[in-house]
Amino acid sequence: MNLRFLKNIAAAASVVLVMGGCASKVNVSEVLQQPLDTQLRTRYHLWYTNAGEISPLNYMEGKFIPAGTVIEPVEVKRGSYDIWGSVSVTDGSIKFRTPADGKEYIIIYDQHLTMIPIEKFIRQFITTAPAGDIYKNVPENEMTRVKAGRLEKNMSTASVLVVLGPPALSRTSKMTNQSWLYWKNKDIVFRLIFRGNKIRQIGSLDKLDF
Repeated sequence: MNLRFLKNIAAAASVVLVMGGCASKVNVSEVLQQPLDTQLRTRYHLWYTNAGEISPLNYMEGKFIPAGTVIEPVEVKRGSYDIWGSVSVTDGSIKFRTPADGKEYIIIYDQHLTMIPIEKFIRQFITTAPAGDIYKNVPENEMTRVKAGRLEKNMSTASVLVVLGPPALSRTSKMTNQSWLYWKNKDIVFRLIFRGNKIRQIGSLDKLDF
């Protein structure tokens, strides 16, 4: 076996290692710059039908973990990427529990769906703010509907952000747009059209059971 052959084998192995990559862990405390003993809470309702396979697109069906719920991160992994760092080979994941009942949940993260890195998604989804601050911009006359996970015409953008969180960049490029797109499930996209900061119209490909 000659030296050139050995060099070729080594080079090929290094390319496979770079392209295949490996999943790496993400430190939530560092991402949030969180002081010790700080409680972490959900910033908006997190919707799910399968607790072990939650979409970062927050499909609006099934049950939801209410905004302001105290959570504890269990494990966060960043996916592996190809040699150009752009194509996800292995999706990342965010595993956490709700200490009030001990239940565990997993968000299966795919940056191509959200168009933001997993670290930014964590800062979007998790907050160190007290529960009162999360709801402080929700109008009093909308609070009952928001806490029930309902959206209706004339509700405010503040209420939308608590019920569903911000829309994904893959369908809504700017928060200043007068229409935001969300998902009911993986097949159905629905649109919220605003006039000022109020919902003027809710449109979808099928009837939503609000």
